[in-house]
Amino acid sequence: MKSSIKIWEIWNIPVKIHLSFLLILPAFAWLFANNEYFFLRFDTLISYSLGVTLALFFFFCVFLHELGHSYVALKNDIKIKNITMMIFGGVASMEDVKEDPDVELKLAIAGPLVSIVIGVFLIVTNYLLGFPFPLLGNGTSLAGIFIGWTGYINLVLAGFNLIPAFPMDGGRVLRSFFAKRMSYIDATERAAGIGKAFAFALGLLGILILPGGIWLILIASFIYIGASEEERSTKISKTLSGVKVRDLMTDDVITVDPEWPISKIIHLVMKKKHMGYPVVKDNKLIGIITFTDIREIPNQKRELTKVREVMSKDVITIDENSDAFEALKLISKEDIGRLPVMSDEGLVGILSRSDFTTAIELGKMKK
Repeated sequence: MKSSIKIWEIWNIPVKIHLSFLLILPAFAWLFANNEYFFLRFDTLISYSLGVTLALFFFFCVFLHELGHSYVALKNDIKIKNITMMIFGGVASMEDVKEDPDVELKLAIAGPLVSIVIGVFLIVTNYLLGFPFPLLGNGTSLAGIFIGWTGYINLVLAGFNLIPAFPMDGGRVLRSFFAKRMSYIDATERAAGIGKAFAFALGLLGILILPGGIWLILIASFIYIGASEEERSTKISKTLSGVKVRDLMTDDVITVDPEWPISKIIHLVMKKKHMGYPVVKDNKLIGIITFTDIREIPNQKRELTKVREVMSKDVITIDENSDAFEALKLISKEDIGRLPVMSDEGLVGILSRSDFTTAIELGKMKK
């Protein structure tokens, strides 16, 4: 089952809702419905209806925040794969982010800037319309609650995202600052280190004020994991910089015939210890068969079942001259274990996850 559902498209960017969003939306609705500053004074049905409405307003503003990032990215020829709403807010997934401190700074501040503009506009509107100020505890007007509180929440959203820690926007602002003074990977390591230190301090604070600090612990975990992943991804991209697929692939490819029985494939797996094999007919790649394709076939049917009956025909391949890091991203994106490598002459090799592990470890040894 897919974890994200496409609901819309804007500027040719798919807008998706992650299943985890269906958990956080009711949580915010409950928070608004049961808070004295919001809708607690209303009947249960009305308070929850208003809570859901305000939660949707809030997450629409989060969407606009991500749209700000996307707009700047598109202006800098950076492709946006999708915008996904999930448990910790929204994420604009970008491809080929340029290692340019000035571009990264623009990308990072675009989202918070959108939130600040929305927040200031709504707070000023609330004031000009004469509605009570929610923060003063006299927000008795429904319009004042929606306009004023949504404004304040947007300012909080901007401030939260400017925390100097990956994967927050502030972490990218910090890296852009460091990247003007040192190499990109050193800038990432320093910014990620600050982010992990911040996450540790935030998590410690959450432990000290339990049980109310559980949210701080969750946010700290999110920041720590995000900082670690950003650091790891940057190190890998640098290690694989300038490396082509042909430099990593195994060129001694074991192929199988589509007419072979599954029993022969199982014997091959046991002997060679490889979990997948290209299927070739008349020197042409027509499929790939993996252990996952054959493991559920009963023993009594393995001699009668042919490779062509269970192989995967929709084969994802890559050119031998492609960048190795692009191949790694493709493997991760498609969640596959290996890629057949092609040239003008046809199949010339195969690239597996273990090839990348070896290359990365050797790259570390060279440093």
